[in-house]
Amino acid sequence: MVIAALCVVTVKVTRDSCRISWGTVLTCILVALSLLLLSGEGRFFYANVDWQVRFAVLRDMGINPWPFIYTARPEPDLLRAPIGMFLVPALVFKVFGSRAADMALLVQNATLIALLLALASQLFADRRSRLIGLTIFIIFSGMDAIGDLLMQGMLTGHMEDWAEIQYSSTITLLFWVPQHAIAGWVGAVGYMLWREGRVPLAPWLAVLPLTAVWSPLGLMGAMPFVALAGVRALVTRALRLRDFIAPAASLLLSLPSLIYLGAASDDVGFHFQPIPFVQWLLFQSFETLPYLIPLAIAGRSTRFGRESLWLMFAWLMIIPFVQIGWSTDFMMRGSITALAVLAVMVSDHVVQRGERRPWFMVVLAVGSLTGFAEIRRALVYPAAPEVRCSFFKAWDQHFAAFPKGSYLAPVDKVPALIRPVDPARADAREPARCWDGSWKLPYDPRNAPSDRENGIK
Repeated sequence: MVIAALCVVTVKVTRDSCRISWGTVLTCILVALSLLLLSGEGRFFYANVDWQVRFAVLRDMGINPWPFIYTARPEPDLLRAPIGMFLVPALVFKVFGSRAADMALLVQNATLIALLLALASQLFADRRSRLIGLTIFIIFSGMDAIGDLLMQGMLTGHMEDWAEIQYSSTITLLFWVPQHAIAGWVGAVGYMLWREGRVPLAPWLAVLPLTAVWSPLGLMGAMPFVALAGVRALVTRALRLRDFIAPAASLLLSLPSLIYLGAASDDVGFHFQPIPFVQWLLFQSFETLPYLIPLAIAGRSTRFGRESLWLMFAWLMIIPFVQIGWSTDFMMRGSITALAVLAVMVSDHVVQRGERRPWFMVVLAVGSLTGFAEIRRALVYPAAPEVRCSFFKAWDQHFAAFPKGSYLAPVDKVPALIRPVDPARADAREPARCWDGSWKLPYDPRNAPSDRENGIK
């Protein structure tokens, strides 16, 4: 709610904000709501397997008094995860029940995404360019279909796994990890509006620390652009006292959540991820270079300045080698801000009908297949059932082979400043089944049989 309020404040202080018409706002709401409905939020359509755990976390936060601990392991555990997305829906759960919480989650996320899309609409001069920009942003992706055909000999249900490392498309982000998307897009929209002089530096920097409890990885992905903005403001002598005071106050307000997220961080870890050069080069050749090289050739005509392009270029080349936790989450979430800026740069060239427009149209057409595959699965597979078990049992349905450190912190490792003194014990009773019926997984020939169903334990 704080983030939503600050987005509204940003609209108020943004120059020419009167250009955001009610028609634009309504379009953004309809687009955000439609995509999130298809993603499985509200449980009207299929939801991807990550939601097994998220729905369980929402249930645990709804039925247990705050703060609570899990006692399923020898040492009690505190839920230590980016839970910002669940706070308001969990409160709704406590008062009105699980179905109302599902609706609250859907409405909350759709509202935030619609606000960000409405703010981003100011980057485009007229209705035509805004519609083109919105369309390109929604379908934006690397050419995963070609990589999938090359590696698998066919198009799989979730194309972005083809290289075993991933930069997520816009629709994939919305369908799998909307909380990370929102945090990353706050960074991107704020940077682009500031870069064009449409918003002061202070409101953007003040919002960013508040996104940590939604997605610390998404926030990390915005930090290179914050650094570039700071350097540019220093060089041009544009820094004002408010540019220090507002972010400092926000950081102070966010300090408890930052300490909370950092608890038992040794169980998550920061590592160098060795990737063979051929794998890295093949991945970049289909995911980023088809966009970055033409933009680099364009040089001065590229929007937001050459320094933005080269920062984005370097960041997207480097982060596949950085690992936080047990998976490739950092490169997937840390790239969100950069990819959003890249999408707008590409949109600008398409809108201007420049000489690179035909090439970008081909790359975008191939890339759009990634998102359409996600939508197809939502329409073909059964709707997500209600999750009735705890985080522990839900995790073990599909992720049992992986550590739970990204969601849990042993209580004795939690800093004393935020460690609960007399926490409630989470209800340890589990149903015989986590949900009714089956929960299909995306088709992948590397995991037989096809259309396999998640094992129910």
